[in-house]
Amino acid sequence: MIKVNLRGHKQPKSAAKFVSPKNYTPVLLLAVALGFAGYGYWWYSSLTNQVADLDNQITQAQAQKAALDNVIKQDQIYEARKKTLENRVKVIEGLQRNQVSPVMALDQLSEAVQRTQFVWLSNLDQNNAILTMNGVGTSLNAIADFYTNLTATGYFKNIDVSNAQDSAGNFVFSLKAEFSPPRTAAPAGQPAAAGGN
Repeated sequence: MIKVNLRGHKQPKSAAKFVSPKNYTPVLLLAVALGFAGYGYWWYSSLTNQVADLDNQITQAQAQKAALDNVIKQDQIYEARKKTLENRVKVIEGLQRNQVSPVMALDQLSEAVQRTQFVWLSNLDQNNAILTMNGVGTSLNAIADFYTNLTATGYFKNIDVSNAQDSAGNFVFSLKAEFSPPRTAAPAGQPAAAGGN
């Protein structure tokens, strides 16, 4: 009788057996699960470290902000003091600039009188920068020359001759003027006055 092998060629027993993938599936799934768990733990610990670093940075930033807030408050106090002092300096400089030196005013007035012939002052009154004077001149031309000489000094502004009357051959006049030293001449005159005291 003839036997037919329908199963195909029979392998010898010494050859290695092919293992079915079903045996490795649980191991492979366990390795994947362990990989995901390890990656998740690494990711979680990395995020935890980042959060801790950010918390430290926030704490340091808040400490710096508190220190800077104190600096800003001190700066505001110093700025307010500086502004107050600057205002005081401006007031003092303005007073010094507008201060009328009686010595300088009389010096300039005497120079104008000396350059004018036939004019004499009989009364002089000073109220801040306003000089009010009364005098006598031999003619209206002499009074006009006195007015011109006052203007020529550069120290007298807004000169007003309010009254000029004939009295016994002479003219009696009243004059009002504002003493205003030129801006360039004031600083040069102040040290000289201070040195004279």
